[in-house]
Amino acid sequence: MRWITFKLQRSPGFRFNLYDAGYIVMIAGIALLTERWTSGTTLWAVPLHVGFTFFLFCNVFRIGNLLEALWYLPFAAVAITTLSTLSNLDLYRFWMIVLLVLEPWKWILIAYRIWRGPYVGAGYALADRWRNRQS
Repeated sequence: MRWITFKLQRSPGFRFNLYDAGYIVMIAGIALLTERWTSGTTLWAVPLHVGFTFFLFCNVFRIGNLLEALWYLPFAAVAITTLSTLSNLDLYRFWMIVLLVLEPWKWILIAYRIWRGPYVGAGYALADRWRNRQS
């Protein structure tokens, strides 16, 4: 991991800079505000889940925009259709779909990116060795 202030990291590996620290603070603030507005529900976890997922996609595994879109478009569709009424049943349904369908889908996309290559995220050297041994 390299601490980069305001320069884009082109080198492989885990990426973290001041923008990312600000992003984490912003996501935590949004989650806190959501909890205050929707007290008694689990909606506060939605920004945390989305924020954590994008941090994994962009900074840890660095899978690329196309694969990110293959996750966030279904997530947006599920969120819009199940959270539009904000009933407890729909909130339960939302979390079941997220945890049982979209969460495995996220890890499938990450595994695909590592397997397909070129992979530049965390553990890139290990992934390259594994991939070279398979061919």
